Amino acid sequence: MGRQERQERVVRLLNLLAYINKHPGSTVMEMARDLGLDPVQVRDDLDMLHLSGVGKNPGEMIDLEHDWMGVRIIDSQGLDKPLRLTPTEANALLLLLESLETMPGLVDSEAVTSAASKIRAVTLGGGVNDARQAAAGEAAGVVAEALAARRQLELTYYSVTSDATTTRTVSPIDTFHHDGATYLRAWTGDELRIFRLDRIRGALLADAPSEAPAGIAFDPADPFGFSTREAAQLMVRRDATWLADYWDIQLDATALEDPDVAWVPATLRYGSGDWLVRFCLGQADRVKLVAPAELADTVRQRVSGCLRALR
Repeated sequence: MGRQERQERVVRLLNLLAYINKHPGSTVMEMARDLGLDPVQVRDDLDMLHLSGVGKNPGEMIDLEHDWMGVRIIDSQGLDKPLRLTPTEANALLLLLESLETMPGLVDSEAVTSAASKIRAVTLGGGVNDARQAAAGEAAGVVAEALAARRQLELTYYSVTSDATTTRTVSPIDTFHHDGATYLRAWTGDELRIFRLDRIRGALLADAPSEAPAGIAFDPADPFGFSTREAAQLMVRRDATWLADYWDIQLDATALEDPDVAWVPATLRYGSGDWLVRFCLGQADRVKLVAPAELADTVRQRVSGCLRALR
């Protein structure tokens, strides 16, 4: 496949996502008719879209289900919506475009000039008005100020563990980086807590001095303290043991070696019962929670409630 064909296919793939977003429930035949494509080509493009993305981890790939009767987008990775840029991203892209403008013959100069002009138009005043994703950077500045002045912070924070946004006052200790994200370690009055900066919805500097005790150790090899957390007992379906590549799941090696074992015993360390229940529900066709017994009961009750609601 030549360069021109690859570019055309990328455009076609993105058009498919936009079309499905605007015409939910359309069949492959209807999509082919409206877009002027061959039905087999549409099906092949949907196969290409499935599990394409910017990474290999869960949440980094396009996920969809399709057959001849219809298409269901599970995760579009935002590609069915207009592009959103933070001020930093916009200025970095503008810098690249300006460098390309000085290289005649290398790229389509008209396209580069047009794109650069559009970005300059929306970055006047130092920010991209259409994208208020700079909250993480703003929070980082307040956190840095609190650390330097040894003062408390009032954080409004979204927790993935509890799927809730709360406001609390904390005493910051330090920050660290892990897997491309920045985290704040802070003392909440009775325990050490860790906050991911891009999930901080708001940060205010308090007048009170920090109350964080001195000498709280940090282990770079175990920054979240997983080694000291409780371990859940799981059963993982053999064809889903790839989950261990993305979560801290320890599979039973003996069971793995036995091809007759359909469900492999495993352990998973966790910090929140709510998170563990949601994880098991999200992987309900691949994972069975055995212990703790009370959380396993919670999973069964939630599943039973959903089944009753569907009747």
